[in-house]
Amino acid sequence: MPRKRTDKFVVCRDTEVVAHLEPGLFPAGRQSEWTEQNRTLTFSIHPLNSQVAITVAGKQPSESLSQRVPVYEQDQVVHICGLAGVPDTRLPFVNDTHAVFCTLQKIMETSSQERVAVGVDSLLRMGALYREAMLRQIRVLQEASSVTEFIAGEVDTFHSMHAVWHLLEIIYLTTNLPGLSTSIVPYFMEWLNLNFPAPLAEDGQQILASADLALNTELWPYMKKLALRGHVSVLANTLERVAPELSAQAAKWARDIAKTARNMPLGSSEETAGSFNGRWRRWSEELQNMATAIASLLPSDDVTLESLNTVVDIMRGDADAISEEGESWQDILGALLLYSEPTAQADRLPSLAGVVVEQFQAAEFSVLDRALVALLNYELPEFLVFCNQIDPWLSAHMADLMDHISILDVCRAAFAVDPREHYLLALGEVYVGHENLWQVGLDYLGLGGVAKCVMVEYAVRIPLESDAKARQVLGVCKKYELAAAVDRIHRQLGRQQWRRGRLGAAIANFAEVGDRASIGLICDQLWDQYLASGVLAYGPVVDSVMAAGLSHERLLFLVRFRDFHESYKAKQFVEAGGILLAILESEIAPPYAVADLLVDAIPLLEGDELVFSAEQTLELMRCAETLIQSPFPGRVCGVCT
Repeated sequence: MPRKRTDKFVVCRDTEVVAHLEPGLFPAGRQSEWTEQNRTLTFSIHPLNSQVAITVAGKQPSESLSQRVPVYEQDQVVHICGLAGVPDTRLPFVNDTHAVFCTLQKIMETSSQERVAVGVDSLLRMGALYREAMLRQIRVLQEASSVTEFIAGEVDTFHSMHAVWHLLEIIYLTTNLPGLSTSIVPYFMEWLNLNFPAPLAEDGQQILASADLALNTELWPYMKKLALRGHVSVLANTLERVAPELSAQAAKWARDIAKTARNMPLGSSEETAGSFNGRWRRWSEELQNMATAIASLLPSDDVTLESLNTVVDIMRGDADAISEEGESWQDILGALLLYSEPTAQADRLPSLAGVVVEQFQAAEFSVLDRALVALLNYELPEFLVFCNQIDPWLSAHMADLMDHISILDVCRAAFAVDPREHYLLALGEVYVGHENLWQVGLDYLGLGGVAKCVMVEYAVRIPLESDAKARQVLGVCKKYELAAAVDRIHRQLGRQQWRRGRLGAAIANFAEVGDRASIGLICDQLWDQYLASGVLAYGPVVDSVMAAGLSHERLLFLVRFRDFHESYKAKQFVEAGGILLAILESEIAPPYAVADLLVDAIPLLEGDELVFSAEQTLELMRCAETLIQSPFPGRVCGVCT
């Protein structure tokens, strides 16, 4: 008998991976010999939990071979392999975001019923809850006792998910909030510095703590990065800190630049666009004059002047200086927006992003880069595809959010299927196969608009390890009105309990779906057991079912026959005869039991006490005649004699 073995490796969806079993399924270096020895591989795929069993099998029955085939150790092993599912580290995140998802659907359903539009602020609150869950997951992963390659990959994935989600919120929601500035620049810079932080605070602390600050080779790249990212206050503080260590000329310009940086205009919702543009123009002219003055001193033996000139060029929005100093397209785009177009709105992003991205090799872009660029260019179908490559959770929830803010129709025109339903189905089917997330999976299927016939096929394949879980699954099925699933699950439970000898529970499940035929077969089994043993032991089973209010002629027959049996044993023959005759007259007994009942009536007819009247005796004779003429004569096994 082959022994079962569970391997720890996984094969990821949509990724070509070479997986190695230990030990291998055939001896190393002897593959040709192995295949010539009547060997092949067989696979059995589980319909729900994404597992596959792999084992060695013979191409032909060994009995049909002329020579004996050697047996290897690997022949006795069944390898259970699986597709990558939901790691345990993600369970809290999945449960938290599932709650947010359900709440969002409830909000949308309520607004639809009341014919009231959902406000942008409500959608932003839901989005904030999603992002909080992502950031919380990142912190949990980073605090793990050992940071493995898998953990590091998960951290990168959640960083990417947060960056994508945050940018979509800014473009389509934040800039549409009433009372706020419609300029996307401050929000874009917030997004940039939160999701791609640079320069790091600890790097700045280390640089400023150096003994000879002016001679530190990392100082000026650090300050240029501060200028690129708009950290003008930190830049001003750093310039004033280093000024005493510079030459007199460089120190003067460092202090002047610091003062100007602190005076950088900041917009507000109360200020008119004309007023802000005037203040910005005067500030830019001041920087331009400063750049001209410093440039007149170049070239110079004081290399510090060149670095100061570069900082000023960045702050006055010089595209060449920004492109030269920016390390990523995000750096360049942020600096151009901040210093060249501080009042730009979201619709300016595609043209500006196109100019910036052209400076880089698109082939070297990561999936995150491609997703962000597609979003900036309003290429939403491509954006969703890249989201799915980052993580299926992201594509499912992103498609849901896009649907709620009415921008998914563009994708519907490009996709062969509805993208929201497709991605929620793909995510839900992963969760349904997980032992702890099956209910979450059914919610994603049900709230995602997946067809009920599809949901039924998933629901009926959920393993039912206990009565409690069975009740939970049935409850979810009833919640989503999956009548076919309820019917099939009750029948499945009934058959399982029948095989295990839990006949009362089996009858109850069959009764839930009106399966009177199966109830009748179980009653027949109870009757056969009584006839075989002569012991009437079905009382507890029948009582428990009848107490629940179930009505079935076979159950009523068993109850009435038990009453007859008890009266007979108590020598209450008249009462026993009345019960027996009532059973026959009501025709609740199955045809094959009539003969047994008539046999049990014989001792009552032959006894010293008059039990049956003449009319009742004639009724017994009529029953006997009907039995003789019927094609089903029954089994004569009376036990009350």
